[in-house]
Amino acid sequence: MFMKNILKKYYLLALCCFTLASCENFEEVPLEWATESYVWDETDLNGTYASYWVNNIYAQLPTAYFRFYGGHKSGVFLACATDDAVPSDAGNGMWNIIRGGYSASTLFDDNWSKNYSAIRKCNIFLANYMRVPWADLQEAAYLAAEVRFLRAYFIFDMVQRYGGVPLIGDKVYKPADAELLSLTRNSFKECIDYVLSELEAVKDELRPEASLADRGSGNGKKDGKDPYLGRIRKHIVLAFKAKVLLYAASPLFNGTGESEKPYIGYPEYDRNRWGEAAKAAKVIIDSKEFELEPDRYMLNYTSVNKEVIWMRTTYATWNRGVLFLTPIGFRVSNLDAEGRISPTQELVDAFPMKNGKPIYAEGSGYDAQNPYVDRDPRLNETVFYNGSRWLRQTVETFEGGMNKPNNSTKYKVQTQTGYYGKKFVADDSENTTLTNTNYNGNAPSGWAIIRYADILLMYAEAQNEFLDKPDQSVYDAIEIVRKRAGLDPYQLPKNLTQEEMREYIRTERRIELAFEESRFWDIRRWKIADKVYSTMLHGMKIEKEEDGTFSYTPTEIIKPYFSKEMYLQPIALKEIQVNDNMQQNPGY
Repeated sequence: MFMKNILKKYYLLALCCFTLASCENFEEVPLEWATESYVWDETDLNGTYASYWVNNIYAQLPTAYFRFYGGHKSGVFLACATDDAVPSDAGNGMWNIIRGGYSASTLFDDNWSKNYSAIRKCNIFLANYMRVPWADLQEAAYLAAEVRFLRAYFIFDMVQRYGGVPLIGDKVYKPADAELLSLTRNSFKECIDYVLSELEAVKDELRPEASLADRGSGNGKKDGKDPYLGRIRKHIVLAFKAKVLLYAASPLFNGTGESEKPYIGYPEYDRNRWGEAAKAAKVIIDSKEFELEPDRYMLNYTSVNKEVIWMRTTYATWNRGVLFLTPIGFRVSNLDAEGRISPTQELVDAFPMKNGKPIYAEGSGYDAQNPYVDRDPRLNETVFYNGSRWLRQTVETFEGGMNKPNNSTKYKVQTQTGYYGKKFVADDSENTTLTNTNYNGNAPSGWAIIRYADILLMYAEAQNEFLDKPDQSVYDAIEIVRKRAGLDPYQLPKNLTQEEMREYIRTERRIELAFEESRFWDIRRWKIADKVYSTMLHGMKIEKEEDGTFSYTPTEIIKPYFSKEMYLQPIALKEIQVNDNMQQNPGY
C-alpha cells in the first residue's frame, strides 16, 4: 500500500506538470503510472486523478498563436496560410504550404490522429468515471458534461477540415482492434446532427455561469471574476452551436450537388440552414450576458471580461510573446525582437477609413502617398506600419530603416511586406517596456476561441443570407462592432442589397478577427479561396526621400498555390492505405 501511494503521488505530479505545460502527450507519462487502478481510484473521494484526466483532455484544445512550424521558438500564425500574411522568415516551413499547398502525403494542420486520441480519452473517462466513489456527485456530473462537449468539439474540429468522419460513439477501441481497419466515414449531416445532439444534451448540465457584472468587475482595466474560467458552461455550448450551424449553412457544405459523396456536405442547398444559424446566434445576443469591451486592447491582457465567451487557458513557459511580434530592430530587456509575421497589403487595404468608407470608395479621403492617416483605428491595433509608434519610437519600415535595414549580416529575418503583425499586444506605443499580455508572461496564457464580436458577425452573416434583403437587425449587429472600433460615422449605407451587405460583413470579419484563426476557415467555407488566395499577394516598398517624405509603391510578394480540392483537407495517405473502406476527399 505504501508503494502504491508513492506511485500515485508521482503520477499526480507528472500529470500536474503535463497539464500546466500543455506541451506533451499524456501517453508520454510512464504507462505503469497511468493504469486504471490509479486514475479510477476507488478510494479517491474527491476524484482528484479523474479530474486531472479531464484537465488533460482540455489540454488538447488547439493552442493557437505561433503554433505552426516552430512553436514558441520560431512558429507563425495560421494567418500566414491566408491572404492576410506571410512569414517574415524566408526559411519558415509555412512557405512550403504557400508555394505547394498540401496533399495526402504532405499534410497541413492535420488533426485526425490527435483528435481521435482526444476522443478516445473522452470515451475512457465516460466509461469509467463512476467507478470513483465521488463525495460530490454534482462535480462528477459537471465533468461528464464537459467531456461530452469536448468530444463534440473535437469531432467538429475534424469535420470543418475533412467533412464527415467516422463516428465511434462511446466505444473505446484498443489499438489492435480489427474494426479500426474497416471504419467508414459518416455523412456530413450525420456528424453535424451528432454534434448538435451532444450540445443539446449537456447545455443544462454544466457549472454555473459567471454573471456579466462579475466578469466585468475589472472595470475595463483588469480581469473580472470567474471562478470557473476555462471550464465549459452553457453559453459556451450555445455559442459553439451557433458556429457549427453557421459552418454547416455555408457554401462549402450547403448544397454540394454530390449525392454520392454525402461525407463532403449536404448534397442539396437549404436556405433554412442559415435561419437556424441566425437563431442560435440570436440566443446569445438576447441573453444580454455579453457586451463588447469598449477598449479592444483589454482583450489582449485579460482572460475574464465582458466580451470573451470561451477562453482556452494554459500556462506559458516563456515570456517573449510580444517580442515575437515586435518589429526587428527593437531590443527590450536585452532581448531582440523577432517580427515573425508580415501582413499583406491586401489585409492593410481591407481596413476602411475612419469615416467608415472603403479606401477606394468615392469621398473616402484616402491618400496613396500618405496611406495610414485617418484609417480605421483597428489598423494601428493590428499592424505595425511605417510611421506608427512603438515603445516611444517611430517604426521605420522604409528601405534601410531601423525595422527594415536590408542587412542580412545583422538581421537574418525582416519583414517581407513592409509591415509587421501587431495583434495581441498591449498599447505600448509610448511606454518604455512591454506590458504582459495573454501571450507574454508567466501568468495563464489565454486564447479567445469565441468572443461576442464574433457572435454578432455570425448573426449578421446568417440573417443576411437567410433573407432576400438585410433587415435592421443585420445593420444593428455589424454596426455595434464598427462603433466600438471607433469609426465615425459607424453606420453603413442604407438600402444595401444582400450582396453588398455580404461584402461588408466579410470585410468586417476579416479585420475585426484578424489573426484569430478565422480567415483561413472563412475563405474556405465561403468558397472564395480560389479567387482571393490563388492570386498575387502584395506588400509595400517604402522609400525615404531627401526631403524626409516617403514614396509608397505596391510590390509583388508571391502567388500562393491553391487548387479547388484544397477546400477540404486530405485524409492522410496512411489512413487510406490501411483501411479500404476509408473514402478520400475528392481530388487527392
